This record gives sequence, C-alpha cells and structure tokens, in this order.
Amino acid sequence: MALSDIFLLEFAQRALYVGLLVSFVAGILGGYVVAGRHSVFSDMLAHTSLAGVGMGIFFGFSPTNGALAVSFLSAFFLWLFLRKEKFAPESITMVLLSGGLAIALVFAHLAKDNPLSLETFLFGSILAVRPEEVWQFLFVSLGILIFILFFGRRLETIVLDPEYADIRFPFSKWVNLAFLLSIGMFVGFSLKIIGGLLIGALLVIPIVTAQIFSRSFQQTLFFGIFFNMVATFFGIIFSFYVDVPTGASIVLVLILQLLIVFLGKNIFSLLR
Repeated sequence: MALSDIFLLEFAQRALYVGLLVSFVAGILGGYVVAGRHSVFSDMLAHTSLAGVGMGIFFGFSPTNGALAVSFLSAFFLWLFLRKEKFAPESITMVLLSGGLAIALVFAHLAKDNPLSLETFLFGSILAVRPEEVWQFLFVSLGILIFILFFGRRLETIVLDPEYADIRFPFSKWVNLAFLLSIGMFVGFSLKIIGGLLIGALLVIPIVTAQIFSRSFQQTLFFGIFFNMVATFFGIIFSFYVDVPTGASIVLVLILQLLIVFLGKNIFSLLR
C-alpha cells in the first residue's frame, strides 16, 4: 500500500484529525505543566482516571464519562490539598495515583468477561476513534483553548511564581483550579485516543525538547506544539504500516526527537 493510500481511508483520516488536535492541545497545556514543574500531575490524573474507566466497564456506563468524572474529582482534590502547605505535592499525587490505579484494576478484574477492556484505555486506540468522538474532543479542545487565550498570561505567572501570583492576582487560586480541571478534562477525553500510560509523554517530552534551544516561554510553546504534531503524524503512519500500538509509536518518535535535538545542540556547541 502506497503512503498516500492512508489518506483515503476514513478511519485513518479520523485518527490523523483527532491525533493532531490532541497533540496541539497537549503542547499548549504541557508548556504550563512543565514550567510549573508539575509534570507528575499529568501522570497522576491519567492513572487516577482509569478508576472511572474500570467502574464504567463494571457498572455498564460510558468509561469515558467515568474517566472524566474521576479526573475532575482528582484535579479538585489535588488543588485542595496543594492549598494546604503541610502536604507535599509528591505525596498527594502518589496517594491519588496508586489509589486510582488500584480501583481500576479491581473493577477491571471483576468485569473480566466484559467485551470492553481496560487495556484499550491504558494504551489507547486512536485508529478506532468514532466520528462522534472526534466532534466531542473538538468541543473540549475549543473550551481549553478559549481558557488559555483569556488567562494564559496570568496562568504563566501562577505556575512560575505562585506566591507572587497570590498577592498580585486575587483570583489566582481559581485560575489555577480551572487549569487543573482543564488538564483533567483533556486527560479524560484522551484516554481512549492516546492511553493513560502515554498521555504524560505528550504533555512533557515535546516541551523538554523545545526547552533545549528555546529562549522564551512562547518559543517553548510553539516548538513544543510543532514537535508534538510531527511525532503524532509520523507515529500514526508508522503504526498503520508496521501494525504496532499507535500511542507507543508516537512516544518513540517524541523520544527520538529529544535525542536528535539534544545531541545536535551538544555537537554544535563543541564544533563552535
């Protein structure tokens, strides 16, 4: 099959549409996540939301809705605990992460005869995305982008210097809550597309790659989005032709980009 043939298949077209949209939104959110040194939060929400998937499989309601509800609750409790200075962020994220994953495994085991599988939401199934799911994620993405458009500058201050932001902006804590809920919404809708084990990679790896040579936060966001979309495009095509999990292919391309940029920057510095 020629490379151009993939663009003639409807399911492959949907995978590319939603994959590029996911990578675009992840690049933006990831910039703020990494800048605030909250990379572990994305993994925590991804793993915790699997509890909603497990309950959805067992009780017979939509696993995506279950993941979204649990992700929202986890983001709220994370924000609540972080407001209390006596709780270390790492300890709270570990409690929520391990607890959510334990609940997910218990319900998935109890529903082992169910045709739905937890593995689908662990590793993603972007080639099986339905048309209505593309539209759902489009509306979710628009909501997140509108929030970033209006509060992006203030959010940058909040993640870089939260103490100053609390003094300078009286409503900074609510903006921070809205940001965590936005990540929760993104994670909840992305589980079936990318997979709970791989969402954190889309949020973190391209931003780390961009930080190697970027000179400003805006440049980091721009190149982070670029690296994400390139990795998603080639990851989908590679998985289609080689028949390997799409999410894993995307992550491998992201890591390859990181290695190329890192080695290239160091070799260039040595040769100057």
